[in-house]
This record gives sequence, C-alpha cells and structure tokens, in this order.
Amino acid sequence: MAENNKTPYEFTNYIVNTLKLTPSNTAILCVDCQNGFTERCPNELPVAGTNEEWIDQVNEFLTLIKEKDFKIFASMDDHPENHISFEKWPPHCIKGTYGNQLLINTYDFIIKKGEEVDGDSYSAFYKDIERRIESELDKLLRKHKIENLIVLGLAGDVCVIATIEDALKRGYKVFPISQYIKAVNKKDIKEIVEEKFGRII
Repeated sequence: MAENNKTPYEFTNYIVNTLKLTPSNTAILCVDCQNGFTERCPNELPVAGTNEEWIDQVNEFLTLIKEKDFKIFASMDDHPENHISFEKWPPHCIKGTYGNQLLINTYDFIIKKGEEVDGDSYSAFYKDIERRIESELDKLLRKHKIENLIVLGLAGDVCVIATIEDALKRGYKVFPISQYIKAVNKKDIKEIVEEKFGRII
C-alpha cells in the first residue's frame, strides 16, 4: 500500500527508489478515471473530492511516471444510453458524451467495459461479469510481462476494489495509491481493502 500525503513528484520517487519498482514488470492501472465520476459531471456519478485540483494531481503524477517509462493502462465504462446499470445508478459515462471521456491526459492502453446494453462489470478485468466475458486487460498485462500494478482511480469502494480483487486472484502484486483513489463511501482505500480482505495488501 503506497503511502499517502505525498506530492506527485514524491510519489514517483517513492515508487522508483523506495519500492524499487521498474517499468520492466510494473504498470500503472487507472480504473475508470472518467469525467462522469467526478465533480465535473454533477448529474452523473460524482465522487466527493474529485475536483480540478485532484484531477491535476493525478495527471501530474501520470506525466512524471510516464517519463520513467512505466506503461499506463486505463479502464473505462463505455455505456449505451439504455444500459442495465442505470436501473441502480444514475446514467453515467454514456458513449460519445463528456462524462464518458477520460480525465487523464496520458495512457498507453484503453480497456472498455459495460459496452453492451445488458452487460456490466465493476472490475476492469471483465467486460461483462455475469457472462464471465473477460476484457483484454489480463492478456495485455501478461503480454508486457507485468507482475506489479500501481492502482488509482474511481471509485474506491466499487470499481477499484473489484479490480484489485481480480488482480490479486490472478497473481499480480497490487500497490493502491490512496491519494489518487476516491470512494463513494468516502473511506480511504486502506480501510476498504482491510474490510474486504481482512488485511492490508
């Protein structure tokens, strides 16, 4: 679990110099970093704390870590207008809308999920969790020999924790960055992980 309360520059140094993680086997996974989950889109699913300052910090970190040659994988909800999830949640991240767009400025791969009307997944490892239709994420990570995942994104208690769980099941070592993860229930990802797994990863 990456420490909190660091600048983007300090986080980058922490990852490279303290954790000793390298781009040869480590990647950044940005879970659903989309406008529809931020305060930019108050009528969709805005997670508290996702203001412009937070977005700028996320982008600054990604720019710095990209300069160190780490690959960045970005998952995203890519919903049709009448998507099944809108029975539970307000309409969000609809194809072709501002809410659908990624808030991050740099990435190498996009992994889409929830593209079909009747299929959805919180985890970035699946396009459709009910039908067990996997996304291309696991294949891409293994193709690039990734063993460690530095995880950030939205929302901590929904899609991020589901993605972390599936990453651990597949044998990846996970390093969530608390500062760049916001939750609907406003809990820190450390607490969410401990409640889910009974331990800190």
